[in-house]
Amino acid sequence: MVSDTFQSSVLGRLNGFLYRCKADNDYTMLNLTDGIERCYGYPAGDILGNKRRSYASLIHPDDAKMVDQEVLGGLEKRRNWDVEYRLVAADGSPKWVHETGGGVWDEAGQLAFLEGAVLDIDGLYSRINRRNDFLRSAAAQTETMIEALRYLKLLALNAGIEAARAGQTGAGFAVLATEMRNLAQQTETAAAELKKSAA
Repeated sequence: MVSDTFQSSVLGRLNGFLYRCKADNDYTMLNLTDGIERCYGYPAGDILGNKRRSYASLIHPDDAKMVDQEVLGGLEKRRNWDVEYRLVAADGSPKWVHETGGGVWDEAGQLAFLEGAVLDIDGLYSRINRRNDFLRSAAAQTETMIEALRYLKLLALNAGIEAARAGQTGAGFAVLATEMRNLAQQTETAAAELKKSAA
């Protein structure tokens, strides 16, 4: 048996909240853990029963239709839905969340309510965006490096031609020019692979 102390302790650490709501347009909350206030600044009492605001009103307007479609799709197939969207926090900032939810049916097979968990993934999204920004910057710098290496290969080719014209006296320089060209080619190939992976 799970004790109330255990549940409250674990829920107090959860970076998100659990819910049970009506299957209506407002997602009228019937039960809601206090993680919604800890993470997003809304007291649970303000949202339960749509006392001050509905849960649907917290969903970012650009994401609302998509969330409704995911919920409806899950209900039609009687399976859980997994959806990522933005909640507008009490301070007005959008926060990315991941919701796993599902419908609960009564003995007569009628949909009774929805329930699930909403977890804060905004920090993860921020890290992904920072990584993508870094990769885009690296790709741009790599393009500059590739152009420089192509120029170096051209210089090495010209140096090899001049060394060949110089005959025996240019033999040593010809070897150096060949090594420069090979190194430039290898580096260009590696840089192109880096750019491809960063794209």
